[in-house]
Amino acid sequence: MARPVIQSRKNPGPSWGYAFLTAAERLLPRPVLNTALHLGSDVSVPLMPAQRAASAAYLEAVMGRPPRPVEVRQHFRAFLDSLMAKLRLARGVAPEFWVADVPQREAFLRLCRADRPALFGTMHVGYADLMGASLSQFGRQIHMLRLRVGNSLDTELIEKHFSGAVRFVWVNEPEQYLWQLKQVMEAGHTVAMQCDRLEFGSKREAFDFLGARRWFPFTLYYLAHLYQRPVAFAFAVPTGPGRVEVVPSQVLEPQASRKAALEAGRTHFQGVLNLLETILRDHPYVWFNFLPLNEEAPVAPNSTPTATAG
Repeated sequence: MARPVIQSRKNPGPSWGYAFLTAAERLLPRPVLNTALHLGSDVSVPLMPAQRAASAAYLEAVMGRPPRPVEVRQHFRAFLDSLMAKLRLARGVAPEFWVADVPQREAFLRLCRADRPALFGTMHVGYADLMGASLSQFGRQIHMLRLRVGNSLDTELIEKHFSGAVRFVWVNEPEQYLWQLKQVMEAGHTVAMQCDRLEFGSKREAFDFLGARRWFPFTLYYLAHLYQRPVAFAFAVPTGPGRVEVVPSQVLEPQASRKAALEAGRTHFQGVLNLLETILRDHPYVWFNFLPLNEEAPVAPNSTPTATAG
């Protein structure tokens, strides 16, 4: 059965863009292709004022100063590079994934290899859409929720290539997201989901991020307690041609008490955001939310515990 397509909601760019990029990637030598793509990206920046403004605001927050025009262009180029990595993955050219040598590495790898369902979180950072592919290397079947848009050929191709190992659960409207997520979890599947945009969370709480207290979706932790699932976040950061570093958070194990589980979830998520800030200050161009930063929340002293990065 054909999936319904929401034509009014689409990724930036023409409907034929992905097909064109896929053909160009196959036909052109890599240096020629990269030069052409980056020039095209630079030309597109003035044509996307809302995304350009969001990029500049984010870069100022993470850099501590107004960005130069060349830095905004570099941000757009990095996003295009991530798109090309997805298109290559869809035809079987996968980058090398390696888990960063951090204290929480072994706990994360044990969870990846474990024969139990889990919740893996990430955000619109780096090669987030490739996370499902990296987790599938551990023999897991990964379900990833995505909002259906009118030009999502990149994710459709990934799903086709990894048929059976990576499955996208298509959501037609944000309001359906929670219902679809519960259906997948009740079926006992492992879920990988992006947890930074408020439109996909029925529960939200305030956390410290990029110099302000901001609202973030918190639904994941309610579900983790309800279904007694461990939670871990990971960020896939490109570190060179064909090489992606997976930086994991600590693993949060389920707790029987709802109150204790949510308190632990708050501490855990603040640690995730602290870890993410560290990554973004080292790699500022891998933040791929070309939207305004999450809304600032009223300052409430002691409302969120302090947590260490990761």
